[in-house]
Amino acid sequence: MFSLPGYAIGDAWFAIDDGVAHCFFCTSPPPNADWHWDIGHAASRDLVHWEYVGLALERGPDEAWDSQTLSTGSVLQWNGRFWMAYSALRKNENPPTRKVHRVGLAVSDDLYTWTKDERNPVNERDPKHYERLGPVHKAYSQWRDPFLFTYADRIYQYVCARSKSHDRDRRGTIGLAVSQDMQTWQVKPPLQVDSMATELEVPQVYEIGGHYYLVFCASTQRLLPAFKRRFPGHQFRHANYSMVGDSPLGPFYMHGTGEILPADAPVQPYASRLVWWEDQWVMLGTVAGGNRFICDPIPVVATETGIHSQGTAWGAARGV
Repeated sequence: MFSLPGYAIGDAWFAIDDGVAHCFFCTSPPPNADWHWDIGHAASRDLVHWEYVGLALERGPDEAWDSQTLSTGSVLQWNGRFWMAYSALRKNENPPTRKVHRVGLAVSDDLYTWTKDERNPVNERDPKHYERLGPVHKAYSQWRDPFLFTYADRIYQYVCARSKSHDRDRRGTIGLAVSQDMQTWQVKPPLQVDSMATELEVPQVYEIGGHYYLVFCASTQRLLPAFKRRFPGHQFRHANYSMVGDSPLGPFYMHGTGEILPADAPVQPYASRLVWWEDQWVMLGTVAGGNRFICDPIPVVATETGIHSQGTAWGAARGV
């Protein structure tokens, strides 16, 4: 488990190098942390005991594209270096373009020292395919939580986005951008995914055993009424979900509720990530509350119906 006294912790993402796990996470002193994130860094050799390293990235100056807040990202080792994609907001943008999420990159040779790309931001929403402003509860341009994935000599970036097609309540989707060199990005139409929420946050794609798994999270109030009606009596909550496909470009289909953790799991992390560690897949995420923390690893298994938890979090099971 990892917490940072005196600081709020938001979404986290991970990279593994030479037996060391690196955790990057949104962090800021309260109050109003959710709109003033920087990106923190911690390291571990067992995914349970973590050492805080410091800030990996900080918000830019007032005129910068990332001056208001940094947000959720991911790390990919590519071409001999480590690349971090992250989303951000700029201060003082005038309506109606206020609160426009864009994506930038930072690069590192060792996961400890990061340099922002001078070309930032490298991509943003294309109005041809993606909605300009979301619902009233989140009236800004959705293009956030970038996840980097390599396939067939290309780099794919998946983001939380809102499609221009479908009824307004069914526009929550996964946006897509593609590059061959990390410099020039082409924004593509959204993936085909089952409609179940107005936002599919923190999307990730993993290839496991010949299947491709779309992992994401959704809060209870964003779930579509039609989706919830399919499961009468079910205890819906802020949760992590998975869909299954035969290609990293979809289509992705949900089996059952798609929830990764059962409702009675002792911890309920959000915005969770899968990590391959000690020859098995585990899941880590941030647990909300007065003292937010990143949970101990939860073993998971990939089947034809999705990602499912399997067993107890390591900290409890191993007595550490």
